[in-house]
Amino acid sequence: MIFNLENETISYENNKVLDSINLSIKKGEKVALLGSSGSGKSTLLKRLYELKSDEVSYLPQDLGLVNNLTSYHNIYTSKLQNNSTIYNLVNLIKPFKKELNEVTKILKELEIDDKLLTKSFNLSGGQKQRVSIAKSIYSGKNILLADEPISALDEYICKKSIDIMHNSFDTIICAMHNVDLALESFSRVIGIKNGEILLDKQTCDITKDDVSRLYYVTT
Repeated sequence: MIFNLENETISYENNKVLDSINLSIKKGEKVALLGSSGSGKSTLLKRLYELKSDEVSYLPQDLGLVNNLTSYHNIYTSKLQNNSTIYNLVNLIKPFKKELNEVTKILKELEIDDKLLTKSFNLSGGQKQRVSIAKSIYSGKNILLADEPISALDEYICKKSIDIMHNSFDTIICAMHNVDLALESFSRVIGIKNGEILLDKQTCDITKDDVSRLYYVTT
């Protein structure tokens, strides 16, 4: 078991965000987190990251890119700990061919290799998301925790990006809003509503009523 939460409650500034969460994630699972904004998806991902920070690539909703760094250097930062300070400083001034080729290969798969040396502040929202996905892949970790990583992408590149993530990570837990895409691309869905897990099923077992209960708002 990679993650196991038992009766976990998380509060911020005396506000309860997640209440009595019981959750287990096995190696190899591809899980979509569904729920309305503010339901607790991001909080759950952060908690999971805290538990296994050394083993996980975490892609936050704000993407975690440095505006004044190029796509290449933003991606390279995911492996800073693998090299010496001197090596990293030299690479900052003049990128090494080996690393440059590795990063370019990932960006090419995501169809954004033309932005290799473009600084983050000059990228569109969708381009930044693809750079962040590339950064997660380049890290070499086996587990991906991603918070809305594809929300700004068009349908074609969105599906392609999901396929690339699936091929790059053994285990994925991905928060998203697109229900149809979640059902199409992930094997398990966990639905959160008002800080509680309302739905936890294999994708093939989910009904329209399940989705309706998850997003229904009482007026």
